Amino acid sequence: MRALDLSGHYQRRVEIDTCAHCCLVWFDDTESVRLAGPGIAELVREIHGAMQAGGEHAHAVSLARVQACPVCKAALKPVTDMTRFGRTVHLQCPNRHGYYQTYILYLAEKGFVRPLAWSDIRTMLAEGKEIFCASCGCPLPARPHDECPACRSAIGIIDPTRLASAIAPQAEAPAWAEPLTPVAAVQQHKCHACGGAVDLTRDIHCPHCHAPVRRTDTADAVAAASAAVEAANAPEARQAMQRANLAAAQYAMVDFARERSENRLQTIEKRLAIGLVLGAIVLGLVAWLRQPSQREDWSPRAAPLMAYSAQFRQPAMECDPQAAVRREARVRQLVLNPGDGGPGPASATLGAMRAAHTRAIAMRQQWESSGAYELLADPASNPFVTPQSAPAGMFRRGEAAPVVERAAFCLALNEISPPLLAEDGFHLIQVVEAR
Repeated sequence: MRALDLSGHYQRRVEIDTCAHCCLVWFDDTESVRLAGPGIAELVREIHGAMQAGGEHAHAVSLARVQACPVCKAALKPVTDMTRFGRTVHLQCPNRHGYYQTYILYLAEKGFVRPLAWSDIRTMLAEGKEIFCASCGCPLPARPHDECPACRSAIGIIDPTRLASAIAPQAEAPAWAEPLTPVAAVQQHKCHACGGAVDLTRDIHCPHCHAPVRRTDTADAVAAASAAVEAANAPEARQAMQRANLAAAQYAMVDFARERSENRLQTIEKRLAIGLVLGAIVLGLVAWLRQPSQREDWSPRAAPLMAYSAQFRQPAMECDPQAAVRREARVRQLVLNPGDGGPGPASATLGAMRAAHTRAIAMRQQWESSGAYELLADPASNPFVTPQSAPAGMFRRGEAAPVVERAAFCLALNEISPPLLAEDGFHLIQVVEAR
């Protein structure tokens, strides 16, 4: 590697190591940020000469092929940084001796590279050039890229306008100062899209067709940077450069203000929508809390048992032919009350009715299989049943409840009825004697 003695800040010199054949540069510690404008211009000239040697810098080495630190021979580690111009990648020594960086990635870190546009890609393809990453050498498809998909480093082409604006002296002038006569001699170049004249030291877009000014050669960057440095000695040129930079800054501020206002409007719309949704929820909760009677309507209510007669219809029973001549009968039964026990007609919810009906079916099966009426009578006993609903001895027609009378004068002896709904619950009835 060859040492370059460049100009730094505060009248100091900065010595960096570079390899023109590999298009690599080695920065010790903070050498990159200590370079001043003239030093950066000299380094750009070195980069231009290295890339032009041999044509299209096909001999350049990607960072993926660099392995060890030149100071301690330790293995280098890739480091990705985020600058205000985008992502940049370099290989850093773990012992903090410095880091390797390619020429194109150094220019991207300083903001001298802009993203690729479709016009740039079409021009490069027409010239037979390939697009590849300067960091890892990964080939890229023919479309605009902000960063390499493999190593996440910046992808772009050199922009001498940004380079000249960064190197040129920024002389401050009061706002009330009148503009001076512009420089008569301005270097003009042709736009690759329409052929119109563009100024590489000022124009980012073509003033005629608004196409992005293409920068495919470092010679333009060197010429623009040299012209900017030489213009520092002429007061009129300095004032012209200041007006150009002020116009560019105002143009950028207009775009920034428009974008900021649009973002602010979108933020206000989002907050307004969220506020409306939260307000509707709060109003709904307040209305729900202030009307307890309506909340009670939402809860299940109990109704008289006979109100569920449509859901629990009495099943059809096959009557015994001899039961038609019966004059008296004696039965025993189980009464399941799904609601709260008490005198008079019972009431319950639909869920309690369904649970009681299921329990009655299971109890009937258990009664038929085991015949243990006494074991089932205690859990199913209801102290509030009336004599008509549960007659104690022999009874005739018209002396018992309709449900009990229907089963007593229809079923055969010792047969158990299905669950029959009455005002006091579900009845399971068995005829034990008849005459």
